[in-house]
Amino acid sequence: MRTVRTGVGLAAALAGMALAAPLAAQAPGEPSAVIAPACNRDCLIDIVRRHMNALEMRDPSALPLANELMFAENNVALPLGKGLWATISEVDETGLEAADPVTGHAAWFGSVRENGQPAFYAMRLHVTPEGLIDEIETVVHRRGSLPAPFGEWEDMEHFAEFNEVLPPEQRRPRERLLAIADAYFDTVELNDGQVFAPFSEDCSRLENGISTTAPTPGSTGGNAASIAQGCREQFELGIYRINKRIRRRLPLVDVERGVVVASGFFDHANEFDRYNLTNGREMKTALKWPNSISLIEAFRIRNAEIQRIEATFTYVPYFMHNPFWGEASNSPEYAPQPDECSADCLGRNARALMRGMVDNQWHSLPWAEEVGYAENSVGIRVGEGIWATVKAIDQDPLVVADAASGKAVWIGRIEEHGQPAWAAVTMTAAGERIGNVDTLIRRKEYGAPYADPVSAPDFAALPTHRRTPRANMLAAATRFYEAVEAKGGAPEIFAEQCRWIVDGADVGACASPFGGAELTDIEDIRHRTLLAADEERGLAVFSIFKDLPATGGSDYPRTYQTVELFRFEGGQIYAVHAYTSELPFGMRPHGQNAW
Repeated sequence: MRTVRTGVGLAAALAGMALAAPLAAQAPGEPSAVIAPACNRDCLIDIVRRHMNALEMRDPSALPLANELMFAENNVALPLGKGLWATISEVDETGLEAADPVTGHAAWFGSVRENGQPAFYAMRLHVTPEGLIDEIETVVHRRGSLPAPFGEWEDMEHFAEFNEVLPPEQRRPRERLLAIADAYFDTVELNDGQVFAPFSEDCSRLENGISTTAPTPGSTGGNAASIAQGCREQFELGIYRINKRIRRRLPLVDVERGVVVASGFFDHANEFDRYNLTNGREMKTALKWPNSISLIEAFRIRNAEIQRIEATFTYVPYFMHNPFWGEASNSPEYAPQPDECSADCLGRNARALMRGMVDNQWHSLPWAEEVGYAENSVGIRVGEGIWATVKAIDQDPLVVADAASGKAVWIGRIEEHGQPAWAAVTMTAAGERIGNVDTLIRRKEYGAPYADPVSAPDFAALPTHRRTPRANMLAAATRFYEAVEAKGGAPEIFAEQCRWIVDGADVGACASPFGGAELTDIEDIRHRTLLAADEERGLAVFSIFKDLPATGGSDYPRTYQTVELFRFEGGQIYAVHAYTSELPFGMRPHGQNAW
């Protein structure tokens, strides 16, 4: 097993900083005008290396952790030890390291192996004035089907310049370094050829192990170097116009080495699917739907010019929130009001809601005074996300409306710039108005099981003697989920001809996965919520979150948000239709932040 080489010992570094002088004037909210950092740069780098050793050993207990530690993987707050900590098998012997003793932030970039498979990894941590780690922010990029760069990790070489101390005449003050890095993001945002940031002639960029400013043989994923080489040259062409918004924070600056480290998001709204470069060449968006990338990125700035860039990034749901930024996104709560909005009222509003999504006609809808809206568990504004990409919807959807729950579920086909996808949209009523909307979108890019939607499933009303009472449907669903978690045999609730359909694809008989390998990876089924039930058609629809930690030695940690529909006849389940959205591991429903 590889051991990270350690630098100066922590105790020695702490002793060396005992008489540190105050480094900044007292800021609003700070408890003192003298806040002597516990760690100098060597001390911070030592803690970074100890962190990487602990990660490889899957043992966070060896670290100096604060009581109020916050840890996040791909922007989901988790208990330390979850996610990659439970699947890691190897860490690079050396990585790109950076540290800022003024703010107590440090970072590491490199690659890891997870259950034997490579992944690119970046980490930022914060050390308190007392020398304790109170923040660990990580981005893990795993090889997937989406078009993101994924380099040859064994051949990756970090830029040596990040470790080199600049001569005094080539340095710039902290504030100027921050302004230059910020100007980079201003240039990338809505990139139309205007360049705000200064670049050196030899500027190079490394993203997920790939040089994206010069061709890299043997690498996979999108690479702008095939269109233009060089940092400035790419921005002058306007290659990155899909970046509607760059949300970022720049917590780490090393003035001596000219290094700035940022974390943030590139929001690809994809409100258009074609655009022209400044030379007239037409480009097509790789993805037709809204998405974001989460990143940790390092800049090396010499003579007030960006010389080197290294970034690790991965896809996350559109407009994903960062738990370290103090963002809160909650939905208003609405109780069922059957007297004000019957099942017919709910169904009408759900259909009107979806018609309003076509070409972003949200102004015409009967909104409540306060509205909550989420896509794939991320809260965003109505008018963004799929509102700006949906051009057509299913004309004969399945709508399940339930006055007792105050919700209606719309299931069917949507088209984003002509590309079909499944949508399972839950609307909660606020009286006769639309209160909350939760959209789950499943697109083909996430792989099998999946079948392009042609039309929504259709269920006719049942004869009275074949109907199942509401309480019995809910009890059977509970037995279903308990059996999934127990990983045992199939419960006696399925008709012999029952079929399980996942994202439009028939995956087999309903009873067949029970007792087999298909369910063994599921650690937990949580946040189970009844959305709607319809006795007349024998339908019950639930929302669940399934955690697959990948601790069995294969694959990678992930969570599925799932809308699951059961069709009952005569007290038995005749069909299960599931619609899933793959999310970062441990992600929770919109508005629920606790693990």
